[in-house]
Amino acid sequence: MRPGGTPSGTGSGPVAITLIVVLCVLLLTAATHPEASAVPAEGTDDGMAVLRGAAEADTAVAYTAVRALRGPEGGESDGLDVRVVNRPGTGLAMAPVGAEEPAFVVRSSSALETLDERLLAMLEHTYRVVEVDPRELDGRRARVVEARRADGTVAGRFWVDDATDLLLGRDVLDHAGGTAFSSRLTDLTLGDRDWPEGALGDAPWGDVLDHAEREGLRAEGWKLSEHLAWNLRLVDARSTHHEGRRVVHTVYSDGLSQISVFVQRGKLGEEHLSTDQSGYVGTGPGGSGVTTGHETIFGGDVGQYQSMWQANGFVYTVLADAPADLASSAVSALPGPEGSSEFWARVQRGLSRLGLV
Repeated sequence: MRPGGTPSGTGSGPVAITLIVVLCVLLLTAATHPEASAVPAEGTDDGMAVLRGAAEADTAVAYTAVRALRGPEGGESDGLDVRVVNRPGTGLAMAPVGAEEPAFVVRSSSALETLDERLLAMLEHTYRVVEVDPRELDGRRARVVEARRADGTVAGRFWVDDATDLLLGRDVLDHAGGTAFSSRLTDLTLGDRDWPEGALGDAPWGDVLDHAEREGLRAEGWKLSEHLAWNLRLVDARSTHHEGRRVVHTVYSDGLSQISVFVQRGKLGEEHLSTDQSGYVGTGPGGSGVTTGHETIFGGDVGQYQSMWQANGFVYTVLADAPADLASSAVSALPGPEGSSEFWARVQRGLSRLGLV
């Protein structure tokens, strides 16, 4: 018998049984608890009707407002404030607050500026979309809708004006619950009296690529994935020509964030490799940013991440208004930059020598 203890043959059985039961419960809980990346997230999407109502309102309600765009909390950018005037049937006129340049009109854009059906369908497919208790936003009563991952965490939040059904606000949240991107419609007044006459038009970017055309490009060596990650699926694909060369623009989304990928044949000039460009600092291989192993990685305005590199005779440019981890998964899903395989091979050999892999 141990000093101050119990005989080794007494009581160990019940303790062992208890430990086994607890372990089994933990294992069963871990096995049945849904992963955040499970698609689709189970449950009723009772908030989709509210968001589809907001999409319809955007095509029917004339208004003037300021759209305040903000990036990650604590980020270096102060964000951007844009004056917007919505004229149903004509488009959306926008100009930065205080800018002297003329506003421009978005008639139809692959940038998916508003809640269109492509984004709504992707949102419904990926997340559980639920309506929660109403709140006030900028002094207006709003219905609130949350997009929840399969594990119950909130990936995004929408505020829809109770009086007009207009989308007043949108937040994109990272896995830690921090705000990666937010948009607010403030100083809202109904009517389009401030519509700027002579505003510049904005035509769609390039020609839409259908499934057969995308398959044809893939057969020629183009990397045009139908999805980049568990929650990033193709929602738009277009092609145009620049200086006689084809450029393909694909947009991926989970219904909350957007990842734009531009692909064209060629190579980057030497001045673009790991050098400062227009004030942006390229991190070089192994640097911090969107992901390691890629050149010219930098953060842009309003939480936008950008990355450019060359691989297998193509140049890839990625623009992402998304949480950093989502942007990273998108970039990592594309062909790696030239030389990155050697870098990761060295890392793998080093880990092997340490007995970690």
